[in-house]
Amino acid sequence: MRDRILIGAALGLTLVAGCTPSTDRIGGDAAPAGSPSASASPVPSASSVAVTGSPAPSESANGTARPTASATRARGSGAPPTGIRGTDWRNVVISGLAFCGESDTVRFRNGSNGLDVPCTILPRGAQPVYAEFVVEEPAIAPSTEDALVLVELGNPGAWRRQALVPVQLSYNGRDRYARPVIRGDAPSGGKVMTFTSYRVVGQDVEATVRRLDGGTETRRWRKVDFDGNWERV
Repeated sequence: MRDRILIGAALGLTLVAGCTPSTDRIGGDAAPAGSPSASASPVPSASSVAVTGSPAPSESANGTARPTASATRARGSGAPPTGIRGTDWRNVVISGLAFCGESDTVRFRNGSNGLDVPCTILPRGAQPVYAEFVVEEPAIAPSTEDALVLVELGNPGAWRRQALVPVQLSYNGRDRYARPVIRGDAPSGGKVMTFTSYRVVGQDVEATVRRLDGGTETRRWRKVDFDGNWERV
């Protein structure tokens, strides 16, 4: 009888061990060149990018372990980006981007909409930031990554104004929509406020800006309603 009890207990332990699920984590982009391997460091807490004279590497920041409808990167070595990360930003079509002065849809070609007062996307080496921070529409739609991109309206050396634009991938996975933007300060006396870096922290946006007086400061914005409008905090 004692031998039968021991055998039954051993079989029970074997079944429990065999049914334990494994955790499948989705990581982000590679860290900047020269930094430690991503596998040896914790998942970053926020997406960020610096705006410089040349393209700057971006950090991933969704920090979540659950897969999304648009995976950050197709699995497999050498696979191209998927979802919002597969966007050709210099030639993208974005609906609802009223900041650019167009009624509905903005069609970028080689980074500009081509108007007399142009709207340029990701000027001067700026890069998109990816994170889940825009409310899905419809609400029952699968969760997808979103993008935060820098856009500039105006001609170099003349009147210019910048804005950070949240861009959402539609539920069909093809169309891209702008949500309410975060505008830079209005230009004055030929001086322009610029975003020198920006990142998504949870559901908020944080940026370092160069003010009209030439000084720099860090600013933070949070959403104030379901429509995605922002307020500075």
